Amino acid sequence: MAPALAIIIVVLGMTWSMLGWPYPLWVQTSAQFHQQFTWAGLIAATSACWYATVLHAKDRIWAQPHAPRLGTPAAVRHLITLVCWFVGAYLVALLPLVVSTMDGIGTPDPLAMLSGVLAMIAATTLGYALGTLIPSAVMVPLVAVGCYALLVAGGTQGERLAAVAPVLYLDPELGQHESLPLLMFRVALFAVLTVAAAGLAARAMTRTQPWRLVVYLAVPAALVAAALVRRPAVFVADAHPPTTCTEQRGIRYCVHVENRPRLAELVRSTDPVIVRFGTKPANIDQIWDQSLTAQPIDAERARGVELAWLEPDGTIQSDIATTAAGVYACAFAEPSPIRSEEDTERLTQAAIDLSEYLTTGALTGTLSTLSARDVQRWLARHQDQLHACTLTPDQLPR
Repeated sequence: MAPALAIIIVVLGMTWSMLGWPYPLWVQTSAQFHQQFTWAGLIAATSACWYATVLHAKDRIWAQPHAPRLGTPAAVRHLITLVCWFVGAYLVALLPLVVSTMDGIGTPDPLAMLSGVLAMIAATTLGYALGTLIPSAVMVPLVAVGCYALLVAGGTQGERLAAVAPVLYLDPELGQHESLPLLMFRVALFAVLTVAAAGLAARAMTRTQPWRLVVYLAVPAALVAAALVRRPAVFVADAHPPTTCTEQRGIRYCVHVENRPRLAELVRSTDPVIVRFGTKPANIDQIWDQSLTAQPIDAERARGVELAWLEPDGTIQSDIATTAAGVYACAFAEPSPIRSEEDTERLTQAAIDLSEYLTTGALTGTLSTLSARDVQRWLARHQDQLHACTLTPDQLPR
């Protein structure tokens, strides 16, 4: 019960903030069935190993050299108990997230969910098998370290280990999903690993010669090797995601069709920036929901496009004010022979102050002596030069 309660606590703690999201995504909720493996899987594997080392310790009366061993029936009975407690606790902890996503965006991904459940079963079975094979307390920290090392490797190696690591290095976003070949492989791998680990534990209980036990690891090892040689794609995105658009003040706003209820919210959150600018910024023609670019788009279509991140928690993040103010223009422009480094810094600071004004309406720094109308007139005359980083010192706002 203690490990099961620990699993419930850590999973609820990691997903608690998601329960109140006004726009939950099914693709992300489905992914949590394997993403929450991080601590839950480690607890399950180490607890199952500890259970096995205690149960199969050499001083137990049923573990004496001449005591009869039941093999498969005993291993199956033990594993059913462990899986019911640990995996059952995992599912109970994820249930509130599933309920909160009932009216969410998109549809569930059953294979992604299944891969996470099978990963938990495999971790529990493998931990039990290792504790049965070497019934010593020293195996418990070794299993914990090995499980943690696998998680770290999966996070740092990204796509290279995505097929075999229980936790993916990224959560999918709206407009993309985990690829079918990846999911099918992960389901097969974790299922085979579960069967192999259960067989290994059963044979270890009957004191089979050690070299024969290696056979049970051959198939999982072959699958892992195949995945490392030929890696399946991790995420797949729609080449032409369905969109819905509207236009205001000469700017076209587009969102993924699943985000249609948030289109008006996107316009409301961005329009004050355009109003403070005074006219349509020359370098912004369209504002897109970031999920429309899950698949790379050509440079021509991307011209004049600014992205906005419509987060499931209801926030909208964008760099529209920064782009309109030309904050990064000088970072990508060619060095100017007629402007010193000091003048370039003054220009950059003016752009930062403009970004602050466009975001909040506050006139600070280089703009502190101007009115909003003065700033708008200056932008109308000099925005092209501002965006190209070609302003001269005498043209800076003053």
